[in-house]
Amino acid sequence: MRYTEFRHEIERPRSSLFVVCFLSVFICAAALGTLRLYGLYLEHRISETASRIEVSRECNLEMSKKYSELLSPARIYSYARKELGMINAENIKTVKVNNSDIMLAKAVVYPLEEKTGFLDYLNPFVRKAHAKN
Repeated sequence: MRYTEFRHEIERPRSSLFVVCFLSVFICAAALGTLRLYGLYLEHRISETASRIEVSRECNLEMSKKYSELLSPARIYSYARKELGMINAENIKTVKVNNSDIMLAKAVVYPLEEKTGFLDYLNPFVRKAHAKN
């Protein structure tokens, strides 16, 4: 009888050790599974971002082609002729302007009159800091 009691006491620590090992293996497996799912999620986001980059590149290429077509001299010439009714000038004259005339034109600049209302006089900060100045 004593022998069975002793045997029973030895099995109890083994069973608790078995439970601890089983729980640790289960926690490790759950952690690895979570990491794998997170890796798949990141891989999906990377592929989604790569596809958006590719779409943006294609759109950029298409827009640059349209831009180059719009700036082509032949198109500008045909648009000016057909839509705007412009024709080639025959008598072209060049007018030279002296530098002093330009300086005189820059010196005679009149400021615009600001419209002020009644509320502008009440608030002292309105005229001091304004985007137009």
